[in-house]
Amino acid sequence: MKNETIINLRYFAVAFGANTASSFVGVFGVLLGASAFEMGLLQALSNAISNASQIFWGRLSDRYGLRRPWLVGASVVMAGLWLAMGFVEGPYQLILLYSSIALTSSVISVNWFSLLADLTSSGSRGSFLARLQNISSFGNLASLLLMAFILHGDSRSQLIIPFSLGSAAYVASAVLLSRIVEVKKESRLSGSFVKGVREARANSAFFRYMTSMLAQGFFWSMAWPIFPITVVAVRGFDLPEVSALTAMNIFAAVAVQRYLGRLADRFNRVPLIFLNRLMLGAIPLMYAFFFNFDEFLVMEAYSGVASALQNVVMNSYLMDLLPEGKRAEYVSIMNGFNGIVYLFGSLAGGFLLQYLEGTMPLARAVSLSLTLISAGRFATSFLFLRLKEPENRGRRGIPIFSVLLRLVRPGLPSGSSVRER
Repeated sequence: MKNETIINLRYFAVAFGANTASSFVGVFGVLLGASAFEMGLLQALSNAISNASQIFWGRLSDRYGLRRPWLVGASVVMAGLWLAMGFVEGPYQLILLYSSIALTSSVISVNWFSLLADLTSSGSRGSFLARLQNISSFGNLASLLLMAFILHGDSRSQLIIPFSLGSAAYVASAVLLSRIVEVKKESRLSGSFVKGVREARANSAFFRYMTSMLAQGFFWSMAWPIFPITVVAVRGFDLPEVSALTAMNIFAAVAVQRYLGRLADRFNRVPLIFLNRLMLGAIPLMYAFFFNFDEFLVMEAYSGVASALQNVVMNSYLMDLLPEGKRAEYVSIMNGFNGIVYLFGSLAGGFLLQYLEGTMPLARAVSLSLTLISAGRFATSFLFLRLKEPENRGRRGIPIFSVLLRLVRPGLPSGSSVRER
């Protein structure tokens, strides 16, 4: 079997199984009776570990020179972890297990990125990755629609179905990746991580972009523990409805992404970035003041469009900022700092809701929390007006580094979930 065929099949399997399983983790926490603080801890640890640890794994993988052993071994571990998710009985068990999934996922993410970079030529990467993205979206969407018909009510015991599907996906991943043919690469490590951070700091355009993302990322992550509480505990949506809402988000993003890409090619991207940040700021307000399922469907469609604009504009802008030969290093640095910000942001969101819940009814506490978070998102959006269109603006399709870059899909019912690779 050709490497390209193996990669295509694996992308579909992971999207169909593991990505769908991740979509229910936040909801699972609420069904387990997790408090607002515990939901914040779930989101905080999983995102911090997933983002920050890839720096360590990336350097270790580069030193070893082969990707396949890491990918096969991590896939086997992930299969066991996802299977164990179906037998979790309490919030802290969930926090520990999902943090382990996040840690193992970071091993896969870095090595998967490196493998794709090793196996593809620069001239074909754009079309190749565009096809992979379509395969992933189709697999995830098909699985979510299937879950909408299979799952019933809001019994947490039914979630063993998507979690078992996630486990099966990584069994398939291990089998497929064991057949990948690769050539050992020479170690490409140069300098220290601290030196890399100093060089990134000296790049003023990149530093402005990163600090803007970090500032808004704090308010972004504050909402993550509150979204699933809103959907399940306040609005009372059941598992099929959660599946349908997530599917609507992905469908809307896929439907418009190509057209938004053309828009980004024709116009200055800084105003589009600012518009995108404002659009994202409105999502917590919608969660706060939308009440029925039809309104949430509209909100998820809106969120999908905002997600597509983010993917197109933010990816292309960032890739034009990064210096040749240091793109992966700079993206890893930004992901590492994102992880730290997401840790404190998610904890702050959980603390805020838990405090307000002690002084008022849950529904009112949720609305007030999300309103404050939305104000923070809107305020930090203006930081992006400091950005400037790079002079060396270019078009590289969907760059290989978009596999490593972790832009979180906004507005999902489960908050932020680890993006499975």
